Amino acid sequence: MNKKIKVRVRLIIIKDGHILLSHNTRDKFYYYVGGKVEFRETLAEAAKREVREEADADFTFGKILYIREFIPSDDPTEHSAEFFILGDVDKFAGIHGRNDDLATAETCLEWIKLDDLKKINVLPARLTDLVLAGHKSGFKEEIKYLGRFD
Repeated sequence: MNKKIKVRVRLIIIKDGHILLSHNTRDKFYYYVGGKVEFRETLAEAAKREVREEADADFTFGKILYIREFIPSDDPTEHSAEFFILGDVDKFAGIHGRNDDLATAETCLEWIKLDDLKKINVLPARLTDLVLAGHKSGFKEEIKYLGRFD
C-alpha cells in the first residue's frame, strides 16, 4: 500500500465572468484544473506546468486561497494535500473543449459562467460557495485551511 501523501495544485482561474474547470464527461462532474506537484518542484512551478500541459496557456500565479486535505474514507491508499491557487491565464479562446489529460479522452476543459457554477456538479461541492464569496469580495481573505474537506 502506498503510504505517501500526494501534494496537488488546484487552480482557480476566473476570466471574463467564467471559471475554468476540468469536466469528467464519463462520470458527469467538474473539478478544478491542476494535478500533482513533482519532486523538487515548487507550487508555482507545478501550477505553470499543469496549465501549460492541460491548456497550452501561460499561468500567472496570484495567491494561495485554500488548503484542503483529501482523505476519502472509501480509498485507504489516497491522501492528498491540495493547494487551491488563484491565478490567471494569458488567453480565453482555444481552451474550451481541450482534452486536459493525454492519458484519457474522458476529461476536457470548460469555461463555465460564474452565474452557473451552482447549477453543475463541481467537486469538492462545498468549495463552490467559498469561491463565489471570495470572488465577490475580490479574494481579499487570508489563506484558509479547510482541513479534511470532502
